[in-house]
Amino acid sequence: MNSDLEQEFYCTLKLVSGEEIVSLIMVDDSDQEDPIIILQDPVILKYNVQGSYTELKIEPWMKLCNDDIFFIRLSNVITMSEIDDIELIELYKDFNESKHQYFNNYDDEDNDSTNSKNRRDITKNMGFLGSVSETKKNLEKLFKLDIKDNHKEL
Repeated sequence: MNSDLEQEFYCTLKLVSGEEIVSLIMVDDSDQEDPIIILQDPVILKYNVQGSYTELKIEPWMKLCNDDIFFIRLSNVITMSEIDDIELIELYKDFNESKHQYFNNYDDEDNDSTNSKNRRDITKNMGFLGSVSETKKNLEKLFKLDIKDNHKEL
């Protein structure tokens, strides 16, 4: 990178594809015709409004990749606006911190096969509740019970 990089700042971008992204960005304007925007941990915010209730959902921009730095050209951006809402910035930071912790823990488990604290051996009985025939017999037994038998006098 060169000295033409601007300071990093939190920003929301509307791309020509229609996506709205929130990210920590820097702009490399060494190419005056079409500068490069460097996105760090970009996310998509989705709003779901139901009456007076509004739900905010945060998703990674690129869902199937572990990279956290992306490059796009300014020509792919319709508009961008710096974010000054402290709560939104904290929400963004918290989401990305938890995402990084998840991937770090996942990588640690894959690389450390001797870590018995986080691993369990799978047995044939895990999740096994009974056979179909046993369950059928128990349900028939419950169905045939008289309602009077189930009530106790107080």
